[in-house]
Amino acid sequence: MTEPSPGALWASLPIPALLVAQDGKISAVNPAAEFFLNASTRSLSGQSLLDRLYIDAPMSDIFRRVRQDLSPVVIAAADVGMGDRTPVQCTLQVAPMQDA
Repeated sequence: MTEPSPGALWASLPIPALLVAQDGKISAVNPAAEFFLNASTRSLSGQSLLDRLYIDAPMSDIFRRVRQDLSPVVIAAADVGMGDRTPVQCTLQVAPMQDA
């Protein structure tokens, strides 16, 4: 049996996931995130995460901590919204990329 490709794994994740570059810009969005955010990868890629999404959590501090400690952070309840849509309470997981 062959191992699935990283792209197939990314596309198969049942939870919304975004890759955010060091500069805070969105570099990839999986299909579950496209559905959740009602926005395409094309429209989100290259955009500043904090300019495109409303997240009721100190994300700059959280990103800094994740990069510094190289360990994940879980935010148990944060409102997440985009545009004029009503924010939805979510559990956020922020983790550093391995081997990067």
